[in-house]
Amino acid sequence: MDNNTSLYQQTLNALQERRTKCLEEVQKLDSAISALSATMTAAPPIWSPPQPPPFHIAKPSDHQKRYSYMSVRWAILKFFAEGMIGYGRGQAATSADISAELLSGGNERASKPTVSAVVSDMVNKRNELQTTDSGGFMLTDNGKAAWAAIRQSARYENRASSAVEQ
Repeated sequence: MDNNTSLYQQTLNALQERRTKCLEEVQKLDSAISALSATMTAAPPIWSPPQPPPFHIAKPSDHQKRYSYMSVRWAILKFFAEGMIGYGRGQAATSADISAELLSGGNERASKPTVSAVVSDMVNKRNELQTTDSGGFMLTDNGKAAWAAIRQSARYENRASSAVEQ
């Protein structure tokens, strides 16, 4: 557990450092915009921050790459936290179900034996999944926290952006 805490702390530190750098960059941009506006002889245009991009609607081809460019563990966490296509949120899924979903989502390493081994680690060592009475698996609070930290990490964002570019 101490190792997980250390990883979470490292992720938290990296996120805080990234946030600080972004805020510094925004301050520099605001200063540059103000300085440029002040030097213009004509009335400067009214500047407002850009609007966030519109909500992304998944294309059919997006599902085929949903779990590519990530480890089997990350893909399993994503499956339970965001996916569960064909399942209701909060329902259990077996190792075979998980493997089939990850393979159809582009994760070529997600064979049944590999998924079974990773799930075992996630249940017994990491406490990210729990076994249900039906023999399936469900995400724990620890698993939700792990996925939230991964989702915000630069490493995940870099993987996600490289998947979009290709």
